[in-house]
Amino acid sequence: MDEDMELEGAGAPSAYPSTQPQQYLQQDLNGPSDGRKMLDLVFVQDCTGSQGSYITSATKNIQSICQHIFESGKLQAPEDLRIGLVAYRDHPPQDHTYVTKNFGFTSDINQVERDLSSLYASGGGDGPEAVTAALAEALTMDWRPQASKMVVLIADAPPHGIGEYGDGFDDGSPDGNDPLQVAREMASRGIVLFFVACEPALSGYAYATDFFQAITNITSGLMLPLTTADLLTHAIVGSVLENLDMERLVREVGQAVSQRILGNNESVDDVARELHERLLLRNENTKKVVIESIYRESEEAKHNVQVYMQAPSLKEAKPQLRRVPGTRFTDKYLHARMNSGRTYTSPYTPYVPARTKTSTTTTATSPSTSPSHSPPRKVVTDFAAFGAPSTASVFGTAVASTPFSLAGGKAAFGGIRGGNRGFDDDEEEDDGDGRQKVELREDSITLDQARRIAMQSAWRSARV
Repeated sequence: MDEDMELEGAGAPSAYPSTQPQQYLQQDLNGPSDGRKMLDLVFVQDCTGSQGSYITSATKNIQSICQHIFESGKLQAPEDLRIGLVAYRDHPPQDHTYVTKNFGFTSDINQVERDLSSLYASGGGDGPEAVTAALAEALTMDWRPQASKMVVLIADAPPHGIGEYGDGFDDGSPDGNDPLQVAREMASRGIVLFFVACEPALSGYAYATDFFQAITNITSGLMLPLTTADLLTHAIVGSVLENLDMERLVREVGQAVSQRILGNNESVDDVARELHERLLLRNENTKKVVIESIYRESEEAKHNVQVYMQAPSLKEAKPQLRRVPGTRFTDKYLHARMNSGRTYTSPYTPYVPARTKTSTTTTATSPSTSPSHSPPRKVVTDFAAFGAPSTASVFGTAVASTPFSLAGGKAAFGGIRGGNRGFDDDEEEDDGDGRQKVELREDSITLDQARRIAMQSAWRSARV
């Protein structure tokens, strides 16, 4: 974001309520937290043909995921954690099985496991899927007002209407919902969106990574690029634990922060910087999930993220988008992928080959015979050289009671430093195998986290 960007320019409401003086910031910073933790967590899962490995991973590990969330998140009673599940495929005629399946909330983890076991990957039609319909379905669930609210979307394809070539519904979701508006409604209700980007398939699209970065920014969540389903459990548990820390601080300082932004019309950046400084002065530590980025930075990508964040709808956004030249990936990722024995092909070609989804394979047809379809999607676990070792357990070597027990400020399975936007060369700990790594850290709160607190606070107050 630009340093002086106001909240309105970051995808927030343009009408602000009146406020009280800014001295409440210091008062709220010194106040107590809200006590008992409660979490409503919804998984939104793409169930089209290329997602089999992620469905399997979620099903196999849901018991462990919930156990680690409950223990490390310090929840007190089983009902404090509710899990929801929304599965989706696509709208007819692209897919004739179902658009969405909403399994609702439950604290019975065995039921969640049974629900996940009923899902399988198949179908899908064109490239984009019914992402918007699934997010809209998640929005309408019976969220508890007093609970932390979180959606984890797992997908490798964008929603309809963002500007992708060969989209069967180029004007947007057939249900009439707009995903930018859905994301803003999530933000106003305090629902934070984390997106697990299943790569390299997602970056085969022209604008998908920019779109998902924008909607996670709007809700003050994170985009988590994964190159293998083996890291899914790490990403989910780490995201939840970080978000619980963020929620604690939003509830503690949110009213005062929102008064500064909404009433005085101060920029999010200015308020976030002051908030960051004050939290550092009181030695505030937070958990942070760290996933090594595989994306290279470009001005075109940054521009597209801003367009999506600022546009009222996809219709207004599409004419302003810029094509990102070349690959989306870093040299490190490409090198690791090439060393795995697979040749990298740029997804940005004049004609994009069609793909046929099945539950186990993906077949590409000749570009000359099908020029109007989206790129082929490959099972992510094919690229094992940039993933977790196939012989490793889900969490790796456990330390203390759970793999997410913090020992010396670092998670048991971690080995890297930095944030999920990239790593400083002088800090990177590379073991030389080229595998993507995930870490949960506990350290001083970051400026990026302070910004997310400020954004969430303003959104929630603007709804009141």
